[in-house]
Amino acid sequence: MRELLTLDDIYNKKIFRIPDYQRGFAWTKPQYIDFWEDLLTLNSNRYHYTGVISIKSIPDDKISEWKDEEWLINTHGYKGYHIVDGQQRMTTISIFIQCLIEQVRNLKKNSGKHDNDIYLGSFNLKEIIEKFMVIAQPPLKITKTYLFGYESDNPSFQFLRHKIYNEQHPGTVLETYYTLNLENAKKFFNDNISNVLKEKGELILEELFEKLTQRLMFNLYEIGDEFDVFVAFET
Repeated sequence: MRELLTLDDIYNKKIFRIPDYQRGFAWTKPQYIDFWEDLLTLNSNRYHYTGVISIKSIPDDKISEWKDEEWLINTHGYKGYHIVDGQQRMTTISIFIQCLIEQVRNLKKNSGKHDNDIYLGSFNLKEIIEKFMVIAQPPLKITKTYLFGYESDNPSFQFLRHKIYNEQHPGTVLETYYTLNLENAKKFFNDNISNVLKEKGELILEELFEKLTQRLMFNLYEIGDEFDVFVAFET
């Protein structure tokens, strides 16, 4: 177990995937409310312990199967990990960041601007998106590598990309019990961020982002190769 880390530390050159043996996103409104109230009421000068995130590195022979991720891993020093425990919190955080990005884009002062000219605190949206959400492979930027998601053949990943992250999709996106939870979480956070924005003004968006990325503290535990990951997940 390492020292406590911020979300900013956790996302440093890492790609996270939820493995197929796990269920999907199971949090519902009571958990959304707890997360939202913890973040909203957290003193900006204090830290909040948020729990353990257990991960396991992906072996090289599996990385070759990650077609959308391989370029970042091979040429930019990123590492791929399965999330063994903590996916509910990590999914919620990813949805929350997406909601913050959308709220900032929708501010009247940002109408017509590109992401690299829109700021949330001292970071522009392009920097935030590439740190926590998705990186497009240059020069054509056709391949998009999401820094958090599911195994590529999981229907929840398709829903996450197209219905939560707003990536364009030409066809039908499969919906399940778990994708409904994803959709409900996004609506909950967008509604609550919008309400608090009207009440407290634009600075609340910067405050929420700073709390989320710098004030929530986690234990990041990496499971070694000597452990059976299925046993670790069950226990």
